[in-house]
Formats: sequence, structure tokens, C-alpha cells
Amino acid sequence: MVTVPPIAPGILKVVAEKTDFYQRVARGLWNQLNKETREHHITCVELFYRLHCLAPTANICEDIICHALLDPDKGTRLEALFRFSVIWHLTREIQGSRVTSHNRSFDRSLFVVLDSLTCTDGAIGAAAQGWLVRALSLGDVARILEPVLLLLLQPKTQRTSIQCLKQENSAEDLHRWFNRKKASLREVYGVPGPQDGSLEEGTPLSQFTTVDREAMWAEEDLPYCVDLLDRTACGATDSSEHTESADTSSAHTDSENTSSFSSPSHDPQELSNEETCCAPIPTGSRVYAKRSALLAAFRAETYKPSAKLSLARVDSDKTQASESFSSDEEADLELQALTTSRLLKQQRERQEMIEALFKHILLYLQPYDSRRVLYAFSVLEAVLKTNPKEFIEAVSRTSMDTSSTAHLNLISNLLARHQEALVGQSFYGKLQTQSPNVCPHSLLIELLTYLCLSFLRSYYPCYLKVSHRDILGNRDVQVKSVEVLIRIMTQLVSVAKSAEGKNVEFICSLLQRCKVQEFILLSLSASMHTSQKRYGLATSERGRAPREDSLFEESLIHLGQDQIWSEHPLQIELLKLLQVLIVLEHHLGQVPEEAENQPDLSREWRRALDFQQAIGAMQYVQPHPLTSQGLLVSAVVRGLQPAYGYGMHPAWVSLVTHSLPYFGKSLGWTVTPFIVQICKNLDELVKQYESESVKLSRKNISPDYPLTLLEGLTTISHFCLLEQPNQNKKVNYFFFLTLFVTALESLTTWPFSGMVLRKEEAQKRPVDLLGATKGSSSTIRQKILDFLNPLTAHLGVQLTAAVAAVWGRKKVKRHSKMKIVPAASASQLTLVDLVCALSALQVDTVLQLVKEVVKRPPQLRGDEKLPLVDIPVLQFCYAFIQSRLPVTALQENFPSLLGVLKESVQLNLAPPGYFLLLSMLNDFVTRTPSLESKKDQKDLQEVTQKLLEAVGNIAGSSLEQTSWLSRNLEVKAQPQISLEESDAEEDLYDAAAAASTMVSASAPSVYSVQALSLLAEVLASLLDMVYRSDEKEKAIPLISRLLYYVFPYLRNHSAYNAPSFRAGAQLLSSLSGYAYTKRAWKKEVLELFLDPAFFQMDTSCVHWKSIIDHLLTHEKTMFKDLMNMQSSSLKLFSSFEQKAMLLKRQAFAVFSGELDQYHLYLPVIQGKKTSPPLPPAQPPASQTRECLR
Repeated sequence: MVTVPPIAPGILKVVAEKTDFYQRVARGLWNQLNKETREHHITCVELFYRLHCLAPTANICEDIICHALLDPDKGTRLEALFRFSVIWHLTREIQGSRVTSHNRSFDRSLFVVLDSLTCTDGAIGAAAQGWLVRALSLGDVARILEPVLLLLLQPKTQRTSIQCLKQENSAEDLHRWFNRKKASLREVYGVPGPQDGSLEEGTPLSQFTTVDREAMWAEEDLPYCVDLLDRTACGATDSSEHTESADTSSAHTDSENTSSFSSPSHDPQELSNEETCCAPIPTGSRVYAKRSALLAAFRAETYKPSAKLSLARVDSDKTQASESFSSDEEADLELQALTTSRLLKQQRERQEMIEALFKHILLYLQPYDSRRVLYAFSVLEAVLKTNPKEFIEAVSRTSMDTSSTAHLNLISNLLARHQEALVGQSFYGKLQTQSPNVCPHSLLIELLTYLCLSFLRSYYPCYLKVSHRDILGNRDVQVKSVEVLIRIMTQLVSVAKSAEGKNVEFICSLLQRCKVQEFILLSLSASMHTSQKRYGLATSERGRAPREDSLFEESLIHLGQDQIWSEHPLQIELLKLLQVLIVLEHHLGQVPEEAENQPDLSREWRRALDFQQAIGAMQYVQPHPLTSQGLLVSAVVRGLQPAYGYGMHPAWVSLVTHSLPYFGKSLGWTVTPFIVQICKNLDELVKQYESESVKLSRKNISPDYPLTLLEGLTTISHFCLLEQPNQNKKVNYFFFLTLFVTALESLTTWPFSGMVLRKEEAQKRPVDLLGATKGSSSTIRQKILDFLNPLTAHLGVQLTAAVAAVWGRKKVKRHSKMKIVPAASASQLTLVDLVCALSALQVDTVLQLVKEVVKRPPQLRGDEKLPLVDIPVLQFCYAFIQSRLPVTALQENFPSLLGVLKESVQLNLAPPGYFLLLSMLNDFVTRTPSLESKKDQKDLQEVTQKLLEAVGNIAGSSLEQTSWLSRNLEVKAQPQISLEESDAEEDLYDAAAAASTMVSASAPSVYSVQALSLLAEVLASLLDMVYRSDEKEKAIPLISRLLYYVFPYLRNHSAYNAPSFRAGAQLLSSLSGYAYTKRAWKKEVLELFLDPAFFQMDTSCVHWKSIIDHLLTHEKTMFKDLMNMQSSSLKLFSSFEQKAMLLKRQAFAVFSGELDQYHLYLPVIQGKKTSPPLPPAQPPASQTRECLR
């Protein structure tokens, strides 16, 4: 019996091609789905769906739905959404119960509705979201995700692990294998292999090809493949393995389950037809079916013992080393052995590092259409953006049970084949028998997470010829996959916050099974390695860059030849994801202890050891959280280095600042080097700004980049010190001292720091760093103050010590040689202004902090070159008092200043320290009126006395006793450094700093000249103001003690003592100007005047003129006594010479006075000098004439 169809095939063909029968019927049924004819909805939907399955193409019914959903009229679109929801709900049972999957789905219409979720029109978006929430609540998540998952699991995205390819194949073998694969494609099928424009340039983005599902399930076996497999060497698999190739034919990528990105049916003429879509099915299957056979043949043919590439490279290094060594054979051999072992070690370390970085990589076996994958991810992102809670709940409770959900049959099959390809098996090989409801990923949320991570980890291999557009497309897919993961994990954070045990366990299991944290960290590290490599190539000179051999992994992965910033979009998204994962781990809580019965001490010890192991490892260590992973810490430490691009720095700063509460024990490990790198970058900005030659390197730096660094510095510092009161006792203050040093050094080196801190200079410099407008200067000024102000209360001493340390580094390279206390440089004055601008630091607070630092100067850990900060902090204090404190402020803060002087003078400071204290005291006394309080005056006198005695001791450091037990002093026979001629004087303060713990009594004699000069400048006037008119007598013993160290220098007329002689004369000259001091020096000065060697001095010692003048003026009878003096008082010379020497001194006495001062004594002078007469040839005759002149 023959069954005859009611309508002949020829008539069916005519109806389909020559009439619009299907379109008319479909439109009629669609129109019946309005709200007025609800009683017909069930029947109409059944008929409409049956028509959809019987129509020549799937586009006929979908065109009508899509046109309505995309109609310009808002009312029509809302009505279409209602009708679509009717069709959707009424076809639930029909589609869900299918087993053979002969039926079609409304996938394109579904995609249009999902696109409407993010519609700018609120009404349409709300209607679409309403449908979605209802569909999810009714368990339709598998129906919704089916076409999306089919796009993500398309066979062209099959990939294999880099580990599989590495096990048995060298780089050359792989190259040969890929070439052979492409050649066989051209040979066997007469079609070209994957070419550069493999994504069909002509295919418009607004459409995807479609094909019936039955073609995907019912494809027959391919005899040619069986024949080919039989002919291939080394155990080609049985042809029966490929009978299931029909299960997941590659044509699924061209199936009806694909749809437009946004508007599939804007133009009905663009909608594709079925004929052009079904054609590639057999060809595609044959291509994939060949893979296992080709790989098997390739392995059988090429697998032979061969030297590793790394060993060959080491041999060549040894050869080069041996050729370049000298002719001494033994030395050559030793040096060669050392070099070889060093090269081998470096080679091994680099090999291990690259293996660890790239072990997670997957490689595509052919180009794929990245636009389809991007669209699938964009649909997922839209759903997660609008209804994250409902969607995550739905995918978390929906399993991949194919026995109850027909929609997942094809997906489960494709997923299993992808798993086979991952481990190196054929995508089209025979699947291992397994229970129909067993799937590698049991829940939909796990499947989505796995797919996102798979696309993130996947790259094209170098030996596969792909276009630049393919590379860029794959990068876009990686970025989009991370964006979807961010939304999934963000919603999981909300779930974890509910603190339900079941939820926590479920999320932990999800993260562990999918290895989310491990793959994210490895992907970030590999991307950073790529950026660093590109930076090295970009910065090295063309043709002179040292060639670095690529290791196997690097030579296998096609990372593109773009600029350093091409990796930035992916890295930025990965950092955002890491930020979410860190928060998620925090809410999931601590990992349960393995042995609860252990003693507390043992448990703590084990925990500490485990932490040390994790923080130092260069691979992911289970089960430690992200913040304890060495991979993350090392990435954070390197993140702000210029080699990884300035464009990444805001993202790194954001990650660290937002993750501060979650770092826990690794806070110090992570934050310390990060802050140091911020400060280095600030310094680098300054150098780039000041150097014309590196302006080009600033082109990729945004104008607000300094603000980003300052904000990061502020947030991190404030968190570590101010927001963790329970941890303040554990704070490493040495670290924060170092932090302040590096930060202050950067901020005061700022090219416009003067403008930032001194507003009056702002008008002089209209443009600041990086060409930003001058309005940003006030912003930066505020950022600097925001950083420092809150910290001064807790860390005032560290801040002051840091100011001192930076002060020492900012000293003037060439200051005036006549200055005993060096003048402050411009950058040092900027530091003073910075401290003055801090509202939390009042003047008395600053002085108190200075006193504390001088008493206990902290040393910077690990910086042996940095001296103690006691001298620099006094230099800062002196500049602060001298240049920034008005007279009223000085008077008000006298007790604080007195405290600084009192405490400091008792310490064993280096000589410059006492010079600074004396200068501070002198500045105070000179600028302020007399103190009214007698107690204050007495305290001032005591401090003055102690300071002057300390400086006097330094002045006497070039003296020694004439003999044992003798109190008489004489000058050491050693060269002395003069202020005018010293080239090395610039380093004296450095020497002082290095020896700042030295007791003043043993201070180096290089300071004696400076001490004498300083006393000469300040002593007389200081004592005159400190001791009132009725207290002058109290100063005489002090002056006598000081002059005890001065007169030995004045008695020595040797050339080496000239600097001290000049300084001592200057001191005596200034002191002798005050009559009340004559008791302390009259006798000694007269002795010096009558000393035979008195006139053995250079012309610069004009101070003796005033000294003698003061001697003769203060004593009324002294001049007459000198004139009447007998030559016999000069007993050292013969009587013949004594007369001449006396005459010379009497002449100098007259010369020292003012004009006509001694005219009343003229007769006495003339009478003395003319009798008795002497022969002109005798020496006294010339002295007489000189005296008379």
C-alpha cells in the first residue's frame, strides 16, 4: 500500500514560491491574538506554532512578530509585546515536551524582546521586564537561555588546552600540523582554509542565518571521513565514533537559534533564506570530523625525542660566553661554568614563570564569528542589568537535567563535545556513554560562569592564520565575558550578605568548581606580562633591543602586535571583577579550620605558616582568599609601574582603596610597596615636567593623573592609621615615617609647589603640570592638605621627622661660603609653607614636635644612607621661626621655643646643631622686645649661658694643653678650614649628620673657625640684650670663660692659624665695643698689643684697629700711659730694637683712633718722638718718622 500525501510536493512548492499563502495565514492568526478575542488565543497559538514549524522558512512567522515588535508606533510595540507573551506562555508545554526537537522556536523574536529590556522608552522596557520576571518565575529560564547558550557553544569556538598541545609537540611540529590541516582542507573539500576575512565581510550585522533543528540532529555519517580515518596512521579511531557527528553539526552556528544583534527584521528583504543556510552543514561536519585523525597521524609521525628549545638556547649562550673570555684556560673554564650555571638558572626561572602564567590558556582551532558571541553576552548583560535578582535566583535553582527539559538536549551534547576538545580529543568523536541527566556543570549559573571564563582564557594560536579583525574581536569577547561575570558576582555578593548557610555553601562550591579566582588572577598576570613585553619593545631603541627568545607558550599564543594600551580594557574589567570577588570572599567568611581540636597556639602557628606560603607563591594557592594570594600582591605591587601603562593606574588605585577593609593580614604586604610606587610616580612626573627631552612620554598621561595618585595616597594612609583604632598599636611607625618622607619629597619637588602653597605666586605661573589649567592648583593644594591634616594628630612626630629627612635631601648644592648656618633653598621654604598651611599644626605644636624629634630622632629603616634627622629638624625650625613667624607669634610662643632650646642644649648634638640653636636664640632676642617677666628673663639668661658655653667648647676644639696639668692652651699644629676658601664646606653638614651622635667635646676641629665666627656675629649684641643694664656684671664671668678659648688663637701668628686668628680678632672687636666687658679682656689685649709678634698678621685683620681703639677709649689714662711707657718694658729685644718696637705700637695706637682724637696730646707725642735724637741710619729713625706721620 502506498501512502499518497494529500498535497503533492510540486503543488507545495508552487504555493511556497508563487503565493503569499503562508504570510496571509500567519498574519491572520497573529491578528487574532489581541485582547478582545481571548477565547481564541489557545487555538490561534497552536495553529500559529504549527504553521511556523511547517512553513518553508522560519522567517515567515518571525518576520511578522519582529516587525510588530520593532514598529515605530509605541502602541503597536506594546501590543506586540502582549501578543508575544501570549504565544510564549501558551507554547510552554508544546516546546518543553518535544523529544526529537523537530520543532522550531521563536528565537529571533525572543532576542528582540530581550533587547527591549534596555529600551530608552520606559513603557516598553517595563513591559519587557514584566514579561521576563513572569517567565523566570514560571521556570522558563532554560527556554530563554537556550538560543544564547547555542551561540556561546557554537562548534567553531572549540578550543584545546595549551597543556595538551605542549605535552608532545614542539613549536615546529605545531606549525607543521596547522599547515597540514589547512592544506588538507583545500585538498579534500576544494575550499580554502581559514583566511583573513573569515567573518564574511558581506554579512550584515542585522541578520543571522537560520536552519531547522532536525538537520542538526539527523545528519548522516560521512563516508569520506571513515575512509580518511582508515588511511591515517597510528590507530585511527573506528568510523562508528563519528556516527554521532550529526548530533551537533557545526551548522548549529547557522541555526535558527541565532538572531540579530538588535533589530533582525528592520528590512524584510535582508532576512535570509533557508537554502543558503543549510548548504554548509556536511562540509563543516567533515572538517571537524577530521581533527582526531589528523592529530593522531601527526603525533605518530612527529613524536620523537628532541632537544628542548631552552637547552639549545643555553648551549648557544655558553658558546658565546666561551668565545668572549680571555685566554687563561683555568679562569676561562671557571668563568664559563659560572656563566653557564647562571644562564641555566635564569632560563629555568623564566621558563617556570611563563609556564605558571600561561598554564590556564585555551587555544581556538579555527576562527569564529566573534560578533555572535558578543551579541549573546550583550543579551545576558541586559538581563543581568535589569533583573539581576530574579535571573540569578532562576539560574541558581535550574539544573542541566536534560530528561525534564528538552531545551537542554542539544546544549548538553555540545558542552560534552567542547569538554572532549579541551583534553585533546576530537570534537566529533564518539561521546562516552553517560546518564542523560549528568552534565559537567550541573546548574545553569555554573555553566554561564564556566563559559565566561572559557572565553576569557581563549586565544588564537600563532600558527593559525587569522586577520587583525579576528584578534580584536576576540579581545572584545574577553572584555565582554568579564563584564558579564562582574554582574553575576555582584549579585552573588547580595546573596552572600543574607548570611544563610545554604547560600554561602552554594557560592563557595560554585567558585571552587569553576576556579573563578584562579583563572581571573592568571588572566590578569598574563595580560600584564604582555603589556610589559610590549613596553620593553616600545622603549628600546630600534634595532638595538636585546633579542629575548620567546618560550614555547609565548611563541604559541597570538597576542597581537598592538600598543601597550591594547591590553588595558581587559585589565580594567579584571580589576573591577577582582574588587567584587574580594568583597564576595569577605561575606562568605573564613575557611573552616581543618583541625578544630588543635591547641590555639598550634593553630595560630599553622595559620601563619600557611599565610606565608600563600603570600609568597607565584601560583594560586587553595583555599586562601584573594587578598592572601602572592599573585595578587605581586600584581598590585607592579601595577603602578610605567611599564604597564599610565592608563591603568586609576584602576589599580581604585582596586586597592576599595579593598582596604578586606586585606586583613596582607595589608602591609600590599599597601607598603604600593604607596612607595605612588610616590615614585609623583617624582617621575616632576622629572618629566622639568625635562624637555621626555615630553613625548607624557602624551598618554591625563591631566588629573596627579590628583588620582594623591587621592589614593590619602585614602590608604588614612585607612591604615585613622580607621583601624584597634590596630594602631601594631602600626609600623617606621613604615609611615618612610611614607611621609617619600610623599613629602614628591610634593615639595612639585614644579608648581610654590604656586600651590603660596597663593601670591599663583599669578606668576599660569600653566601647571601636564598643561592643566591653573584652576587645578588650588585642587592639588587642597588634596595635599587633606592628606596631611588628619594624620598630624596621630603621627606628628613621624611627620616632623619626615620633614627633617626631606629637608636634608633638598639642601642647596652651593650655598654661600660666608654663611655658618646655610640659607634655606626654595624647595625647603616650600616645605616650611606646607607645614604652615596645615591647620592642625599650631606654632607651639610644631615647636613641641621639633623638641621630640631632636630628643629621639627616628632612623629610617633600611636606609643606611639617610643620617639622623636632629640637625635637619633644627634647620627647619630655624627657617620656620626666622621666615614665617611674626614678632607677636614669637612672643606668644616663647615658652615652647625655650623648651626646644633647653632640651636640645643638653643633648650631644653635632656642632652645627648648637650653631642653629644659638642662631634661633639670637633671632628671638633680636626681633622681640625685652621680656617683662623676671622668671622668663632668668630662664633666657640660663639658656643663653649654656648655649654660649657649648659653642665656646666647639670654638676651643682646635686647642690643646701646653703641658700635662697645665691650664694654658695652645693651637694645634694642623691646617684649618677657612669660610671663604673652603670647597669642602658644603659637605660639613653631611659630615655633621653622619657624626651627629658625637660628643661636642670631641667635635672635629673643622668647626672651631665657624664657632668663632658665629660668636663674633652674635655674642656682643646677644649679651647686651639678654642682660639688662643693671645685670651686665653677671655676663663678665661668662665672657671670660669664652675668651679663655679665644686668646690662644690670637697669640699664635702662624700661617695655619690665620682663619682662627681672623675670627678671634673679629669676636674681640665686637665684644670690646661694650665698655662693661673690658674687665674680661683688657689685660690680655694689652699683652697681645705689646707682644713682639703683634704685627705679624695679614691686612684682612683690620679688627685690631677697633680693638686697640676700644682699649684706649674705655680707659681714659691708657693713651697717656702708652705714650709715657718706657722701652724697657719690652724685654724680649735688645735695647736698640725696643725703642723702635715701642714707637711702632704708639704709632698704631694713634692710627687706631679717630681723626683729631688725640690732638690734645700732640705736644707730648712730638716731645717723646724727637728726643733723644738718633742717627737717620738707625732703625728707630724710620719708626719715628712713621709715628709722626
